[in-house]
Amino acid sequence: MKASETSLRNLLEGGKQFQIPLFQRPYAWERKNWETLWEDILSLYNGEVEGSYFLGPIVTQAIPGTADGISPFVVIDGQQRLITLTILLATLRDHLIKQKNDSLADELYELYLINKFKQSNDSYKVLPTQDDRDTYKKIISKEDTSELEGKSKVSEAYVFFDNQIQKWYSERETNLELAKLKIVILENLRLVNITSEDEDNPYLIFESLNHKGQALTQADLVRNYIFMKLPAEKREKIYQNEWLPFQEKFKADMKEDEYVEELTKAFWFYLRKDGKGVSQKEVYKAIKKRCDNSEKGIEYEIKEIVRFTNYYQRLNFNHREPEPRLNTWFKRLLRLKFNTCHIFLLNVYHEYEAKLLSIQDFENILLYLESYFVRRLFAGVSTQVLGNVFNNLYQEVKDSKNLVNDLREVLMSYEGKKVWPNDDDFRKGIVNKSIYSSGSIDRVKLILERLENFQSKELVDPQPLNIEHIMPQKLTREWKTLLGTNCDSIQKQYLHTLGNLTLTGYNSELSNKSFAEKKSIYQKSNLSLNKSFKDVETWNVGTIQKRAEYLADIAIKVWPR
Repeated sequence: MKASETSLRNLLEGGKQFQIPLFQRPYAWERKNWETLWEDILSLYNGEVEGSYFLGPIVTQAIPGTADGISPFVVIDGQQRLITLTILLATLRDHLIKQKNDSLADELYELYLINKFKQSNDSYKVLPTQDDRDTYKKIISKEDTSELEGKSKVSEAYVFFDNQIQKWYSERETNLELAKLKIVILENLRLVNITSEDEDNPYLIFESLNHKGQALTQADLVRNYIFMKLPAEKREKIYQNEWLPFQEKFKADMKEDEYVEELTKAFWFYLRKDGKGVSQKEVYKAIKKRCDNSEKGIEYEIKEIVRFTNYYQRLNFNHREPEPRLNTWFKRLLRLKFNTCHIFLLNVYHEYEAKLLSIQDFENILLYLESYFVRRLFAGVSTQVLGNVFNNLYQEVKDSKNLVNDLREVLMSYEGKKVWPNDDDFRKGIVNKSIYSSGSIDRVKLILERLENFQSKELVDPQPLNIEHIMPQKLTREWKTLLGTNCDSIQKQYLHTLGNLTLTGYNSELSNKSFAEKKSIYQKSNLSLNKSFKDVETWNVGTIQKRAEYLADIAIKVWPR
């Protein structure tokens, strides 16, 4: 590797192009980074700091160009600085244009922002990733920037520097000498330009530099590695046709700063589907090992990752599932917060997608999994072992001739912490276990919805309904009298059990009214759950338990074993 100190002027001059690899993460600097850079530049401008200011390294690798073309370099490290500095130069150019200093504006544009005599992408000194490219090109190409704010980090950077320069006009008696600012940026900001040799492995360099600069997630490292491993001529096509589409769907389903972590989790589940115990912190290393040892090659491994990540999306963002029947099941698992079973379901979905499994069988598998979770919930069985259960479950059933039956037999064979509770234990839990809490409201609502819909021929819209505590959370004097001398212990034991819960659209009206008042409102309800109150004269331990037994009879049918 060759290293030399240089100025921004020397780095950008000549027919060069610095290409940000398409698989690197998008531009990610934020206001605090821009503020630090701007303050350092002003310190140089005002003479508070003499000489030059060191910005850090730019690590690149020269790649073959053509005799009459540009000299291209892949940026291994330093994209944040390069993009920021060229955006700052573009902002400076725009203010020079406003000052009617066209000659200096043209000098900045033609020498340091573009390769004047080249066409299309070759004309840009810095070429960002696809995520940032369109916005960046608009800024560099002097297109209308009035609608840039809030579009992306690149546009936010432009708006920030535009505002900073503008402040000089409004806050100072004399305008900022833009010509002097140009010299400070081009000459006094110093970088170390590190260029690797052709035989150097650019990814090993990239990996070794990962402890500095913008931290990378496991998903970033996976993406960077597998695309660096691809032949250069295939990267763009595979990225555009296979990788980018599912990545964009992840972005559309969550906030910008969340999608990469979710992608890491998708890769984690993919690794675990074949029975391998992998830490989420070791996702990159595990995928790297798999790709390095693959007999089928990197392109096959990419296709597998993309395929199973698409299954993961459908399971975790159920609106992505095109089949309405499966969509309903997937949504229920999400509302139960039973995501761990997705490790197993990735394989099941693959069989379904390959037409090796009918939708009826898929639904029966989903029913058994839902039953496995709900029964364990009421029986109070710890969830800690579920990760290991679903890491290994497919290995226990994958060679079966009847996946549905064999799955049921395997689940029924589990004992101890892995147990699928029987009807008696399920019933006891429904009668005695407190299941309602502030963190489980939607889960409990789903359970009540399932009990309701099992009894009714016409499905009820659950949207306007809320969970109602029949014995209220705050006991009035009348309720205390009804419950008797042990009212406090009765409330503590049974308040959040299923027998004391129902669904209603009158939650705010019911509040802590007496049981007689509540009963009259329940009787107006169209819900089957509330019709059973017709013959109930009082509400106490006996009637709570009796209702729980009634709901248990239904639950055993809703969630069979």
